[in-house]
Amino acid sequence: MLRVDSTVRTGTVTGKQIKEWLEKEMNNVFAKEASERLGGWVIKFKGMHVSFNAFGEKGRRVQEITIGDDVVDLNKLYNICACERDGDPGDMLFRMMGVANTKSTAHTLHTVLKEYLATNSPVTPTPPMNARILDAPQFLLTQVTGVDYQFH
Repeated sequence: MLRVDSTVRTGTVTGKQIKEWLEKEMNNVFAKEASERLGGWVIKFKGMHVSFNAFGEKGRRVQEITIGDDVVDLNKLYNICACERDGDPGDMLFRMMGVANTKSTAHTLHTVLKEYLATNSPVTPTPPMNARILDAPQFLLTQVTGVDYQFH
């Protein structure tokens, strides 16, 4: 399932960059125009919560972002990490451009996953509710509507 063992990279971004990135990612999933849809599902993240309107206007879907217990400050700097993607420029992490202070860690996707499973097994397939949809059922985390499945 995880054939690529990408290196985990870290960097620094502003709250504004996070918000703009989330808006772009939500549009990739819920765009009215099918040609603007990429990926098909809401991205997963840890340590951050977002409330959004899936069927809102492009660029205005994200209603609130919190990191820990605090609402994101658009001017504050935040540390992020993600797996590198082959071919991405050095200042990009998970499709977010302009990431400052990027560096590779000693960890890879496989080592992080093994460490997580060693600590948290058995795991549950229930995803954490860190992306809260405000204008549709919570289980609708894709642009596909009118189907009878739910994320479990």
